[in-house]
Amino acid sequence: MAASGDDVTGPETLVDVLSRRAADDPHAPLVTFAGGRATSVGEWHLLAEDTARALLAPGSGLRPGDVVLTCIRPGQSLLWVLGGVARAGLVEAPLSLDVSADTAMAMARAIGAHVAVVGSSVLSTNPGLAQLGSLLRILTVDDGGPSDGRRGLAQLEDLRAGRPGRLPDPPSPGDPALVMSTSGTTGRPKGVLLPHFAGVRHARRVAASMRYRPQDVLYNAFPWNHVNIRHAGLAAALVSGARLVAVPRFSASSFWDTCRTEGVTAFNFMGAVAAILLRSPPSDGDRRHAVTRAYGGPAPAWMVEAFLNRFGVQLVEAYACTELGDICSNTVGDVVPGTAGRPVPEYAVRLLDDRGSPVSGGAPGRITVRPRVPHISALGYVGTGTPGPTAATGWTDTGDRGRWDAGGRLIFEGRSGDVVRRRGENISVWEVETVVGRLPGVREAAAVGVPSDLTEEDLLLAVVPEDQRLDVAVVREWCRHHLPRHAVPRYVVVLDELPRNDATKLRRDALRAEEVVRSADDAEARVRPIPVPGSTPGPRT
Repeated sequence: MAASGDDVTGPETLVDVLSRRAADDPHAPLVTFAGGRATSVGEWHLLAEDTARALLAPGSGLRPGDVVLTCIRPGQSLLWVLGGVARAGLVEAPLSLDVSADTAMAMARAIGAHVAVVGSSVLSTNPGLAQLGSLLRILTVDDGGPSDGRRGLAQLEDLRAGRPGRLPDPPSPGDPALVMSTSGTTGRPKGVLLPHFAGVRHARRVAASMRYRPQDVLYNAFPWNHVNIRHAGLAAALVSGARLVAVPRFSASSFWDTCRTEGVTAFNFMGAVAAILLRSPPSDGDRRHAVTRAYGGPAPAWMVEAFLNRFGVQLVEAYACTELGDICSNTVGDVVPGTAGRPVPEYAVRLLDDRGSPVSGGAPGRITVRPRVPHISALGYVGTGTPGPTAATGWTDTGDRGRWDAGGRLIFEGRSGDVVRRRGENISVWEVETVVGRLPGVREAAAVGVPSDLTEEDLLLAVVPEDQRLDVAVVREWCRHHLPRHAVPRYVVVLDELPRNDATKLRRDALRAEEVVRSADDAEARVRPIPVPGSTPGPRT
């Protein structure tokens, strides 16, 4: 699973792996951004150390252990900052490019961030982020995109003149490395604090499951505030010797062309990506590529079969979460369609019923997990006081449900709680409801996940107006301007009142009812249906 000569298996950091690779093979290509030139391992190593010196230069206000918010357009500047933050012993908290100012401010307060490093083009397209300057220091970096020439903010490049001559010792495997924003299972957004070894362990597991080798080229379109591209993309390429092709956004129309141009051999997917590719019209280029396998999920058995038959690509499903990384996984050459594979050696996994007793005989239960190796799971939830997975009993209740097949493989059966998993992203219904509740004319709002033909779930938003003049188009426009793109609801329905039980608690199950979904305004009503093998596509509901 490692690059040639890289047989280290103990706890280490991304900095350790990068330093070793740079010493052994500095000219090896590592990352290509959107058709640009490839960045080598040695180049990243040198510029990451240079950036680390800038971040710790006199006047930056930063010391090892401090938290740094980052929001940078994908490209080489993002790579330098990512590596520099790690080498400096700082803790990175990446934000989505379209994060709202309110969410960014709340995250900055919750995690105690000291500095924000923001791309100049991001500030141009998302000027609300300048409000962070009221809480912390903003350093801008030229991220290669269009900029409005904003002045008055310090530039990261300017700090290099006063950089110290010597960097501190590199971080240790158990030191805090990354704060990933997630909804967890309680609905309220929070930051998951991950140690350095968590990313390396996750990368090693993916590289082993997928049998990556130095000749492989890996396509990844996940955003950089997601662990997939960081751990299962960039770090997996680093530990295996492969090259990562990082694109800013998935495009079905250009996907196979990009794969042919770059020589892609494997890609990371969420269920929606595979479904969208299957929905596209058949082409004589469907098998004219070098791709042999893809890592991700969920992938129902019919999808695995259809993808292999049409494109010649094996979908390799795994079960993972931000806090723990890969928990179960199929492996190349040993895939059982419709399952997420067996538990990986680094974790013990059990399924429990509502009384906390283990289930048997293929019965469904809550997925609970315990690490067998130190420093591979979350240290806690920053800003909430919630302990990490190993703080008490050592077992983590993921809030998800599953069952075992006869061969001991996990069949994932859905997520619980007030979190919607849509196209590879966790959506906090609390955040959606809070944002929509600020729309003038809305008295109440509730959001739920409903089944999606793209796998996982789609988001349904129910609103109760102050009067009956509220237009669905107004609600959608508000969502587009105040929520990240992945959190914009597919379905919007206007109700006289929200369904509640005798204790006045919201009945989310009632909002998932077929008649509610059918009566809602559907933003994707005209999308071409997915061809499911052995079935006749019917109308979408």
